[in-house]
Amino acid sequence: MLRSRITAAAVGATVLGVTAALVPTVSTANQTMTAASAIVTWTDSAADFTAAPEGTVPLNDKWYWAALSDPTAGGKITDFATLDEDGLSVSDGEAVGLVRGLTKPVPGGEVGALASGLSTTTTGATSFGLAIQEGGDTSAQTVVFATDARNTDGVSDGLTRWIDPATGEVESTSKLATDLKAADAEVVGYVVYVGIDITAEVTAPPATDEPTETPAPTETPAPTETPAPTETPAPTETPTTAPTPPTTEAPDATTAPGAELKSLASPLESDAQALAADASGSISALRIDDTTTYFTPQPTAAARLLTTSATLTEATTTGVRVQGSGFAPNEVVTAAVGDAADAVAIPGVQFRADADGNVSGTIVLPADLVDSAGTYVLGLVGLSSGQTAATTLTVTADAATAPVAVPVPGTATFTG
Repeated sequence: MLRSRITAAAVGATVLGVTAALVPTVSTANQTMTAASAIVTWTDSAADFTAAPEGTVPLNDKWYWAALSDPTAGGKITDFATLDEDGLSVSDGEAVGLVRGLTKPVPGGEVGALASGLSTTTTGATSFGLAIQEGGDTSAQTVVFATDARNTDGVSDGLTRWIDPATGEVESTSKLATDLKAADAEVVGYVVYVGIDITAEVTAPPATDEPTETPAPTETPAPTETPAPTETPAPTETPTTAPTPPTTEAPDATTAPGAELKSLASPLESDAQALAADASGSISALRIDDTTTYFTPQPTAAARLLTTSATLTEATTTGVRVQGSGFAPNEVVTAAVGDAADAVAIPGVQFRADADGNVSGTIVLPADLVDSAGTYVLGLVGLSSGQTAATTLTVTADAATAPVAVPVPGTATFTG
């Protein structure tokens, strides 16, 4: 079924210039992640987005964008959207589209695993999508939207059901994976629409009528007598004035097929009617494949010690208590120690950041790295985000102890 859809959708199904596919609706609820993805990035300024070129948009590791009201407007994304603590947001009547490529194409048969790792944090009218391509043929691409039939709050745990906006047909993730595998299709990128709720616009297909029985043939009527021929009327005179041929008006250039707005909007159409921006919407986080993107300001990582000094013995036996902030939610944070110019990772020390990116714990410093009194730099490093923070620890020498008197055996002599 999908193979025919890909072929049929190859004309005019362009997302920001890329004929794309497979789009799940974004969740309107926060998704809880048990662990951070391998890569965490913050996309929090206009410089992190590249205006989509007119025509084909590359599917690489850049975020390309276009305003759905005017795809060729160019400029900066902040001319049409806001980037702040609430994420990437648009107001009523505005909508922007985003496209990015996967780090590595995912075969159609593995769509289930890809969907199970999908997580989004959104509000309002916002939709997310995956670009799918058949057999390496850039002309054989299509768009399908996803909705969670079990929970309208969005896509999670691979339970998403997928809807074809051209037909309104819905199928499970496993069925979609089977179709994609049969079509030799793979997921090559993903798309985000902010300001458009796609599944709300897709019309379900009408119910199929049951076939009716074929009526029994009727008896052949008896032949009737052939009427006598009538006289042929005399031909009429040819008019002296030739008829005026109909005039053809020039097509309106603003509605010519293939106009850029039409091409951009075509994946967002239902019943041949282009969708308009629905309402305000925002996206603040997106997790797919091995990457999580936050559309909020990148935090500044910080670290502090509850006690800024410790004796050499304390530092290497009981350890020091450290707190950190500004890391990615749920990521693994490691520690290092050294001087201002160089630091060495401390073996066996790993913290798990909480949902707010905070960590705390005790670090026992290795005696071979901290072997004398002095000032040491203690650092924290987020493995997914690359966020780093450092603080200083003053290590003092252990207090000197008085020598213990040793009794000497002998014979005591008393006089007097």
